[in-house]
Amino acid sequence: MRLIFAIIFLITSLSYSQNAYKIPFSSKDNSIELTIRNGSAIKTKDINVKITDKPAWVKFDEEIKSLEVLEGSEEKPVEFKFSVDKTAPVGEQTILKFEITDDKGESWEKEIAIEVSPPTEFKLYQNYPNPFNPSTTIEYTIPSNTSSPLTKGRTEEGLVTLKIYDILGREVTTLVNQHQKPGFYRVAWNAGNYASGMYIYQLITKDGNGKIKIQRKKMLLMK
Repeated sequence: MRLIFAIIFLITSLSYSQNAYKIPFSSKDNSIELTIRNGSAIKTKDINVKITDKPAWVKFDEEIKSLEVLEGSEEKPVEFKFSVDKTAPVGEQTILKFEITDDKGESWEKEIAIEVSPPTEFKLYQNYPNPFNPSTTIEYTIPSNTSSPLTKGRTEEGLVTLKIYDILGREVTTLVNQHQKPGFYRVAWNAGNYASGMYIYQLITKDGNGKIKIQRKKMLLMK
């Protein structure tokens, strides 16, 4: 029986921590390099390496790579480029699965654990659609917040408030008012009961140190 070993190396903006490879939030041009080694003295041909299981928020440039020949005891690298969407869950371990096959129909599997790091930026995105009628979606990211020294550097939830105001600055509604972990969030607003016009949506966060961040954007309701 011919043996092929998959030796895994991860490069380009990745770091290893607690049995999982850390991926930067909403990042592109990450790389996974698999070194495929023929563990026998017999030549093997037509080796295919493909990703067989991945979440929707991981996008590979190519999902299959091929090697024509591996001589006895020879090893060669194959590299996969990928990006991570902003909708990826933060701080959760996810498994990527690869399958390696040859011309004789033999197959091997390799699993890689990855974990997406928290956002580094507090950001309120432009709503979409805009103009809208009657519903629109608002997205935002909450960065990692380290609270007071009493928490010994642990990342804590921060208080997040998302409110809608009319053009005169009068509060219309509150969409979010709760503690949230670092990550990406999406909120829908149905303005079916409100008049056409310009509205302002405001995002406020307050971390464990009491530090406040505020961002505002405009949106247009057209009926």
